[in-house]
Amino acid sequence: MTSFAKWLLAGLSPLLLVSRSGASELPRPLAHRVAARLADLWRVPVGDVRLAWGLSSGMAAPEDDAPFRVLGDGAGGWFVVVFHPSDSSAVAVRMRAGVERPVMVATRALRSGGVIAAGDLREEVRVHWGAPLSDSLVLPGVGWELRRAVRAGDVVTPPAVAAPPLVVAGEPVRFEWRSGDVEVSVMGIALNSARRGEQVRARLEERPARLTGTATAPGIAALGAGGAR
Repeated sequence: MTSFAKWLLAGLSPLLLVSRSGASELPRPLAHRVAARLADLWRVPVGDVRLAWGLSSGMAAPEDDAPFRVLGDGAGGWFVVVFHPSDSSAVAVRMRAGVERPVMVATRALRSGGVIAAGDLREEVRVHWGAPLSDSLVLPGVGWELRRAVRAGDVVTPPAVAAPPLVVAGEPVRFEWRSGDVEVSVMGIALNSARRGEQVRARLEERPARLTGTATAPGIAALGAGGAR
């Protein structure tokens, strides 16, 4: 059975997504209510939510206070909003939702294996379709390594790029250990390079002991239980 037939059997009026140039927006109060529902779900300010509708020009929009349901898992930002007008049958509208976020865009073609230099990227605000990404996401910048070629105008994100190591092999690294109010630190020489969250091994000068920890900041690693050998 086709999706169209399923909508008809459900008593809904199917509205297909049309091109942006031909789409008409819902009345602002109604669209704001839908955006507020998603903002609450995603825990973001309602002003950051962006909606793209697939309204048919031949069908009147539901009234501003019409009850509605948002259906779908939001993959790629896609949902179906089902409105229940008081004077007609339910209306299903396909919708794409996302949030605005800053991204880094390549100003020119960048080759795989290189390192990002000043002027290679510019910051832009674009819509990320779907649930917002983690707030801890770090934007790439100067010194990041290119793991694959990037075209001019492309958004530059991992895994196309990787952050530079926080700890560099052969350089000093400070291992830190904390427990309550107690803090201990010891210096070593890194035996390998490590990015944030990666394991780093080090030797102590004039001592046979080895240390193992997790890179947390430039030149710093967290020493866990059993980290000294």
